[in-house]
Formats: sequence, C-alpha cells, structure tokens
Amino acid sequence: MPRFKRMREQMLPSIAAQSQLAEKIEAAQPVNRRAWGRALALAASLLIVIGGTVGALQLRSPGGIEPPVPTTSTSSNGITGLPVRRVRIGDMPSGDGPTGAVSIVDRRVDSSLEGFFLYDMHSFVLARVIETQELPPEPCMLGFTPIGRQQATLEVLEWAYGAPLGTQEPYIVTLSQSLMGHDNDGHGVVSTFYQANLLRQGGVYLLPLMRHEGEFFLMGDMDVLFEVDERGNVFSHSALEAFSAYDDRPWQDVMDAVRDIVRDNPLVVQYARFARTLRNEVPLAVVTILDNGTKGRSHLTQRARAEQVLVQGTGQRWQVQLSEGEFRFNTYGQEPLALQGERYLAFFYGNELEYSFQAENAARISSDGTIIPLESEWSDWNVFDELAGMTVEQLIALMEKAG
Repeated sequence: MPRFKRMREQMLPSIAAQSQLAEKIEAAQPVNRRAWGRALALAASLLIVIGGTVGALQLRSPGGIEPPVPTTSTSSNGITGLPVRRVRIGDMPSGDGPTGAVSIVDRRVDSSLEGFFLYDMHSFVLARVIETQELPPEPCMLGFTPIGRQQATLEVLEWAYGAPLGTQEPYIVTLSQSLMGHDNDGHGVVSTFYQANLLRQGGVYLLPLMRHEGEFFLMGDMDVLFEVDERGNVFSHSALEAFSAYDDRPWQDVMDAVRDIVRDNPLVVQYARFARTLRNEVPLAVVTILDNGTKGRSHLTQRARAEQVLVQGTGQRWQVQLSEGEFRFNTYGQEPLALQGERYLAFFYGNELEYSFQAENAARISSDGTIIPLESEWSDWNVFDELAGMTVEQLIALMEKAG
C-alpha cells in the first residue's frame, strides 16, 4: 500500500477565498515603518503553561499575610492597579534548596511578544481581577505534588487583539492557575511560597490568553506577568529583556506594541504555524523533482534541483543549509512522496550530507502556481495548510513584509 495519501487537489481557492486572499496580499505590500526583524527574532521556544506555573507558590501571601485591600481606581492618567511586589519570576529558588520549590531554571522560554501569536494566542487584554477563589487540587505529572489551584474572574477593560465580534464591555473571563511543589512532609506542604505569577484580587494585568475547549488559560506566566501598579505603569516580573523593557512604562505601551504586531505582521498573526517553522532556521526552497528515486532498506533517495531558495537556513540549529542547484534527499518508506517532473515548496531538515523530505513540511506547486499542501499518514496537519491557494510570489511578498 502506498505510504502517502492523495494530494488535496480540491484545495484550490473558491471565488470568495481568492477575494479574501487578494485583500491579505494587498495589505502585505511593504510600507515604511520600524524594522520587521523583531517579528521573527531568534529565541527559544515559548512554554505555554496551561493553567499556571511550576513554582513554590501558595494561594495566600507568604507568612499568612492577606493581599492588600483592592484599591484599583481610574485616575486622570488612565487605569491603575495595586502596589506591585517587584519580584522576578526567574528569581524563585530551585528544588535543591531548603524550600523544596520546583526548579524553573531549565524551562523553555520565549523572548518576545510575537511568540504569543506563534503559539496560538486567542486574545491579549487589559483586565481587572474581580475575584479569586481556591479550587481543589488536581493530579499533575512529573512526580510533583499538587497543592491547589486558583480560579480568577476577570473584567476585560480593553482588547489589544482577539475581541469577539459584537463584544460590549464589561466582558467577563474566568481562568485558573495551578500551583505545584515538592511533597516535603508527606502532605504536600512547602515551607516557603512566592506569588510573583499569581493573579491578585483587585489587580490589573495585561494578559495573553489562549482558549481550549471553551476555557481560557493564561500564557507564559512562568516568564512574564505584566502587572499594572498604582501609578498605571507596568512591572513585568520577568528577567527577559524584551519583557522587562516595559517595566515602569505606561501600560498603554504594551497594548500599543501588540497592536503594532497585529497591524504590521500578517505572517505572524494569520499564518502562525508557517512563521513558527521559519524560526527553526532550516532551508525553504522551490524544487523540481528529477527522478522517482532509488529504494533503500527503509527509505527512498531522490534527486532534485533547487530552483529558488527562499530561506537559506543558518546551519546553526539543525546544521543544514541549501543552495540552488542539484541535491539528493531521503523520504521514509519505499514510495515517493514527491513525483518526478513536479515542483514543490518544502522545508528541508537534516544536514548537508542527508536532506529529509517530509509530507507535512511540503506542498506541491500546481500548474497555475498555487500551493497545494501534501497529506501525510503520520500527521493531520501541514505547515502550509494556512497558505493553501496562495502563490509562491504572494508568499514571498508576505515574507518580505516580515523582514
């Protein structure tokens, strides 16, 4: 049986889709503004923490001191929040210390606002915490003992991105954060607790939110939590420069930065999976397949000619670069995924001695120049799914806009 499914010939765009595509491409034409390099800045991957943070945390303040009485108010300078505990999330102790806190030193992080878009951010909001409530503990992985959860009810005061159609304020959102620590005494008790990443009743925050199965979750709160202080300025609780750069600046600056991304970078906002793959620093090329391959024990080796290399690849992360001209690549299995004489747009992983062709990272270029993502028996997605029906030239325009 062939090891690949038939390609999606029916994915050619409808009249309505072509109209929408034309509007997107028109919006993607280069304009004069700040450099776009930040949109795809090289950084470590974002850790999306669904439900909260691994850390030595407690539902009450350290030492049993209750949080301040909410004093949030609106001044002539805009919305203000509570006095802020100026603690960096990264300064929490490791699990080797006497507190038994969970180490967050080795976590994967992201270093920019753009990263939230790349990992399926639903919305970015300015919100006030109306109420917090302790929830029962829930099971967790990695051998850590859960010590509870907190549910927060938020009033959305302003949307920078992702406002539902017809939204009228106030808009209420409920989300939860999980708290975990080592079991020091057999009952899940940890001797010292921190609250740098825990939403406080009466506080005002700038929050990236994701939505899963109808529920909202807070993104990135192991590295950043934009909290608005009593002056209306931001404290990020982050040691990462791209986030801490907003410390002691008005909260509007963060909202404006998110809106700038939405306005200026359709590649990140509308085609997040493709943009995320670009960050892997591997070559992206238009190739013509020269033969149907030579069978090996568990793979097929084919010859191709790189007609146009759209992204060279740095050779740093995956040790792979690609130049125009003839080269060989391997596919797993005995049947070709790419057919002789056809043109393809593909990301090539591997190294300079052995390139890899994977259906989920490739699309056929039809006779009219449009992109048709390949189907894979190993994956239910393709990195080019968001770009189906677009031409290579239109894709290049989007990439040039993104720098």
